Amino acid sequence: MGTFSLYYHTVKSLKPSQVIRRLLKKMGIGASLGITPCSVTDQIQKVETPETLDFDPVFLKRFPVEELMENKITILHGSKNFDWKSRWNFEDKSALWNFNLHYFEYLFPLIKAWKDTGDNRYLDKTVEIINGWIASNSTGTQPAWAPYPTSLRIVNWISYFSYVSEALPEDFRKKFLRSLHAQYVYLSKRLEKDILGNHYFENLKSLVIAALFFNDEPVLKKALKDFEAECKEEILPDGMHFELSPMYHKIIFEDVLRVAVALRGGGKPESEIESYLQPMLDAAFSLEYGLERVPLFNDGGHNVAKSLDALITTAKNYFAITPRFKDKLESSGFYIFTKTIDEHTWKLIVDAGQPGPTYIPGHAHCDAMSYELFLDGKPVIVNCGTYAYQCKERPFFRSTQAHNTVRLNGKEQSQCWGSFRLAKRAKVRVVDCDDDSITIEMIDANGVRCKRSIVFKTSGLEITDTSEGAELEVFVHPLLPINIQSDAERTEEKQLYAPEYGKSEKIACYGYKAKSQITHKIEIQSS
Repeated sequence: MGTFSLYYHTVKSLKPSQVIRRLLKKMGIGASLGITPCSVTDQIQKVETPETLDFDPVFLKRFPVEELMENKITILHGSKNFDWKSRWNFEDKSALWNFNLHYFEYLFPLIKAWKDTGDNRYLDKTVEIINGWIASNSTGTQPAWAPYPTSLRIVNWISYFSYVSEALPEDFRKKFLRSLHAQYVYLSKRLEKDILGNHYFENLKSLVIAALFFNDEPVLKKALKDFEAECKEEILPDGMHFELSPMYHKIIFEDVLRVAVALRGGGKPESEIESYLQPMLDAAFSLEYGLERVPLFNDGGHNVAKSLDALITTAKNYFAITPRFKDKLESSGFYIFTKTIDEHTWKLIVDAGQPGPTYIPGHAHCDAMSYELFLDGKPVIVNCGTYAYQCKERPFFRSTQAHNTVRLNGKEQSQCWGSFRLAKRAKVRVVDCDDDSITIEMIDANGVRCKRSIVFKTSGLEITDTSEGAELEVFVHPLLPINIQSDAERTEEKQLYAPEYGKSEKIACYGYKAKSQITHKIEIQSS
């Protein structure tokens, strides 16, 4: 009955179309765009691609050039030596690592080195890598041709071509374009309508840009219409992406920027798409500005999305927009409090939002009413982050105990299970909010109600959790020594903390237990 309940409450929240698409997918029937792409590959037109994103210095450092030249690659803190002409799937690496291998983001450090030095060794290495992929990954090979990595690879290959096309050997150029076109056609018949959310968004972004590249007007018209509909669905009124992950928000923001730049460059600007740029920029800026890493709410880490600086620069250079700070992102439920004390800046971010979209909560954590605290940009009190998706640690990183929040009667706030599933889930609402405090009410997956009050004073934080008759457990994860006062029973243990994917360390977790109410005060000191 437990397993049945999990499936029931998971499936009932899906859209009927998702269930149908999932069944068809299992039968080998993919979801098509509805229009067959053009059959020619010789009527291409260059697509404008933002160098400020492709050559983001923070991003480039993730793939050391000399490693690549020696046939070694580091992805998400995991390194591998291998021959580009042989295997492209490794059992000793995670599914996420293998997916990233097929994105081809590591082409850009090589292109940058070639552009900066004029040394053709770097260009030749890109040709060797792409030739190896084409030879080793026939159509449909997994995970190479899975829709998500295919979506990212198509756009990265198109950007790559825009920089190097004139310098490529003619025989390789033809092979490259044939493969790129085959991927374009393949993706158009295998859209991730069973998943939706950021996966489907990436599919459509890729088809729009590829249709521009192949001068395929019918596909462009249909893909663009669907992309605009998905923007309306997935981008909330406050500009935040509806999966409520600051990291995934930056990825989706980059997608919208790329599409808008490509359309303008192709003489087809779309005001509707461009209208999302300002609020999306504002949301990204408000959450991360002044911090040394992206805030860790729901799935996220600091080594996946482009840097905030690169996104800000791209928005300014191409669209003449600059970010505006907002302390309340009410649609998504993020509330931001800042204080300057003794010439030091404290930033508190509180999550008062829902776990995620009803029908795609796979990146949701049990982090309702949680918070992160920063001093001059450095994390002081943290959520534990996300280490990987398919790993034994996954249940912990999604659990209530991995976040600075409260657990009621020993039960998780929401029923996170599997790698990406969510059954019964918490419901959250803001009761009151002013410049220095916020009061939030949560009803957890078991129907137990709890109210949390957070007051941000110059002396520190005062947090009170109240749930009549319930056994409360409050968790706090400090990175720096702090003074916490509470009359509740206290425990201390070491827990995993993953500020970046593939990288973890042990940090302290303080637990406080009491019945009905717990107040804890966190003294903040700038020294």
